[in-house]
Amino acid sequence: MKKRFLLLGLALAVCLTGCGKSGNVGNRNDTTNAVDKALNEQMEKEDKETEETTAATTEAATDAASSEEATDNAAPPADVTPPTEAKKPGKPSGGIDIDLTEMGADMVYATVSQMMTDPEAYIGQKVKMGGKYYSTFYEPTQQYYFYVLISDAMACCQNGLEFVWGDGSHVYPDEYPPEETEVTVTGIFETYKDNPDDPYSFCRLKDAELEIVN
Repeated sequence: MKKRFLLLGLALAVCLTGCGKSGNVGNRNDTTNAVDKALNEQMEKEDKETEETTAATTEAATDAASSEEATDNAAPPADVTPPTEAKKPGKPSGGIDIDLTEMGADMVYATVSQMMTDPEAYIGQKVKMGGKYYSTFYEPTQQYYFYVLISDAMACCQNGLEFVWGDGSHVYPDEYPPEETEVTVTGIFETYKDNPDDPYSFCRLKDAELEIVN
């Protein structure tokens, strides 16, 4: 799986490959350690939540069994109302599967990197992201592409995640914000090819909603 990187001129190219460009290997390693730490903390948090949920479920089941036994021994009530079915947990607010705007900077960078590495695991998920808006013209396809640039906590490494605003009918540049505008974009993660014979697939958010951050 190959990623399309932003082609925004020399200055931005340096930003995109900032880790290691200065020759400071320490910064690169520090960033990697920070990302690993963020992932480990997230995993530990999820494990703890799972344990707490399991304990709560076991306790609730025990209480329910005790209550049922007591009810069986008591006289039946005159009017029995069927219990209301418990509401099943669903997606987060707005049906968003992955909200990068609610994560710390390192976790955001780590998550986006994982999306680029294993995109099949995220296809069809609704993703919300925030960062600076950029556009770029790609000579081989003669098309403009639009991105949100996401940085890690150290502003050392950056990932550009492509998006298609709505159905793609918005007119560029008239209807798009100025370059480097802070935006939030919410869309459906997918992979695609520029043409059927292209050996590479690219990642983007389709049917996206774009909001300018004031």
